[in-house]
Amino acid sequence: MIEEKAFGKAILYTLSNDELAVSVSSRGATVTSLRYRGQETILGYESDEDYLRGTSYLGATVGRVGNRIGGAAFSLNGQRFDLVPNEGPNQLHGGPEAFDRQLWTAEALSESALHFSLFSPDGENGYPGNLQATVTYRIQGGTLRIEFGGKSDKDTVYAPTNHMYFDLSGKGQALEAKLWLGSDAYVEPGEGLIPTGRLLPTEGDFDFHSLRKVAREYDHAFALNGEHACRLEDGGLRMDLFTDMPGLQVYTGRYLNPPHRAFQGLALEPEYLPDSPNQPAFPSITLKAGESFLRWAEYRFAEI
Repeated sequence: MIEEKAFGKAILYTLSNDELAVSVSSRGATVTSLRYRGQETILGYESDEDYLRGTSYLGATVGRVGNRIGGAAFSLNGQRFDLVPNEGPNQLHGGPEAFDRQLWTAEALSESALHFSLFSPDGENGYPGNLQATVTYRIQGGTLRIEFGGKSDKDTVYAPTNHMYFDLSGKGQALEAKLWLGSDAYVEPGEGLIPTGRLLPTEGDFDFHSLRKVAREYDHAFALNGEHACRLEDGGLRMDLFTDMPGLQVYTGRYLNPPHRAFQGLALEPEYLPDSPNQPAFPSITLKAGESFLRWAEYRFAEI
């Protein structure tokens, strides 16, 4: 079933079945609520105006490129592209007024699937190519599936993601949640959290081979071993995240802005590794003209 209602200047759509209910705003194709058997599992705001004021990307589709691009520039086919910086000298999550701030067009595909599309013109925030971006939300049982699509008329770079902050217990204690990661290596962060280019073994505080409390602050990208990216447990619920993307950003929300507080939610962002256009050893995010980008993430919920 799909319901819709006005949400400020946006429209709020709700997909629901007997187990899961997901609300998505046309502003940023943003997940504003994700309830499993009636229990809210993510952080959100109350209004469209709050999402416009917010700086934490709560539940938003971010792009064209999720995470950071060092120096807000990259080279492609021998040409340098200067992007619009929005985090010091770097670009974060596609730059200012990017995917998360814009109004997307929605189309119901079925009673359990909702398709969003957005046109990003050549040169927007410095990126080449007229790009048609798409995000599709599907629910089945206790599973939410997100499919990210895109096609450009010029060679470009493209790597969107979703930026939900999870709080399975509703207690706002992200560091108390238990986490397992399907990863043997993480990206070594340099100045401004721009990668040094090295992958380090997941040892010590970065070892999540066994389910354990998050316990400390993180804002790190982990290279994934396979499609089972992570398991999160808290408040009697379990969420398993599966994806065909090569990385997962784990961010404990230190800089969440009011009405939320630091460490209230845990962002788990399935994505390509940060600064990929400038890191030749990382998986490429080049999207060739006329070719289709399609990646997915599944969030599978259960009681424990």
